[in-house]
Amino acid sequence: MSTFVQRGSRSAHSDDGRESSIAAQVHDVLMERILDMELPPFQELSEARLAAEFGVSRTPVREALARLARRGLVDILPQRGTVVSPLSHDRIARSRFIREALERPLARLAAEKLTPEIAALMTREVALQNTFANLADDQSFLESDERFHALIAKAAGFESIWDDVREAKFHMDRIRRMSLLSQEHMFFIVREHEEILDRLKARDAEGADRTITVHLTSVMHELDVIRDRHPEYFIREAAAPGSERRG
Repeated sequence: MSTFVQRGSRSAHSDDGRESSIAAQVHDVLMERILDMELPPFQELSEARLAAEFGVSRTPVREALARLARRGLVDILPQRGTVVSPLSHDRIARSRFIREALERPLARLAAEKLTPEIAALMTREVALQNTFANLADDQSFLESDERFHALIAKAAGFESIWDDVREAKFHMDRIRRMSLLSQEHMFFIVREHEEILDRLKARDAEGADRTITVHLTSVMHELDVIRDRHPEYFIREAAAPGSERRG
């Protein structure tokens, strides 16, 4: 197995043997590339080329691509091959809706149950985010952002729910990683995190709910800007009767 796959893996855990473990590692590497837009929408993915790149057989690559397809990150087209899924207003809106449904009650509970230890960890993350924004280090900023939101779940007493949130927000992440290129936007998110943390420290469950709702909908405000800038990344979706405007 290639050393590249070993380095790229973040969570390769499997009881199905070495081949499934390799497939999990290939999946994790490809998922990060898709979320980071290193593999842009509509990019063709060749099983043979990926197998050669990773130094593995085509079987774990095929398994990894099937798992990515179930997550809506690649499209497997009969007789045509596999491509990175285009950005979709519908998928992004659904992702945001599910994340909000999970994180709003977590924020309310966190306001009631926040401990000094977790408050200190969240304060540290906000300080780190300020530093990363000043350095224009968007990758480190995103990692700190993940830790900040995971700490909200931990403060609420449901740390494991963050895994469900992460699963739900893949399509939001693709937009967010495109919109975090500017320092201005990073500082904007820091200010929102500061407000959320203030509400949690004040034991203000209603305020925590309100501020995290505003925070989670901010990505939708970026959507039209990004769609205008990169229309080639989006799929055109027909509007259903009575539905909201779609791309």
